[in-house]
Amino acid sequence: MSESVLLALDIGNTHVVLGIFRGDKLTIRRRLSTRSGRTADEAGVLVTMLCRDAGVQPEEVNAVAIASVAPKAGMVFGEMAESYLGVKPVFIRGEMEGFLNLYRNPRAVGADRVCDAVAGFAKYGGPLLILDFGTAITIDVVNHEGGYLGGVIMPGLETAMESLHSAAALLPKVHFHVPDKAIGTTTDESIRIGLLRGTASGIRGLIEAIREELNAPNATIIATGGQAHMMQPLLPEIQAIEPDLVLEGIYLLYQRLVKAND
Repeated sequence: MSESVLLALDIGNTHVVLGIFRGDKLTIRRRLSTRSGRTADEAGVLVTMLCRDAGVQPEEVNAVAIASVAPKAGMVFGEMAESYLGVKPVFIRGEMEGFLNLYRNPRAVGADRVCDAVAGFAKYGGPLLILDFGTAITIDVVNHEGGYLGGVIMPGLETAMESLHSAAALLPKVHFHVPDKAIGTTTDESIRIGLLRGTASGIRGLIEAIREELNAPNATIIATGGQAHMMQPLLPEIQAIEPDLVLEGIYLLYQRLVKAND
């Protein structure tokens, strides 16, 4: 039997994160922009180049699994999988084999949140809170049995900055770095403090409230997403950062699906 080579695609509103698993090992991870108007042919050229960069010939890829919160981009990469790789892709959903979803409407849970919950519980058990710093900041809550309970969605840092700049033309966009004080003496400092420290304070309050609601004061806190490392100094509650959590969740769910269908 030939070795499994899985192309995992985490398609967000801002970025596409591509991972190639040879067996159970993540051999390459690359980040692309979620560019509007990209065609399946363009996606195919990019994926072919990235496969070869990882020492994988495109024809070796025998499985594709996609977690997408951007429907149009998800369709483009799904078409690419069939036309360039000859593989019918599996799309991660809120209702999946091997995922205990206790959300009121299981289908409404984003694919990235599903993957975070599955991979996070596999690594850390529960109860567990997962902070994902992306276009939106999400907090996902998993109980001691691995059941997905739900969580919180709030604007991401860049989303909040763009909104502030759009609504108030005199307020500039700023470069993110963690402020070492709480009183800004310039406009840039004031914005950074508001965005970063303000967001961290809000998250800290939510963590406290969620732990109380769970009756789990020691629930584990982990983080993922592009800005997790930047926010960690402001959130000492974070016990670990897992940059590949969504890709690992895609891999685990794909393997569970394959096993269930055997």
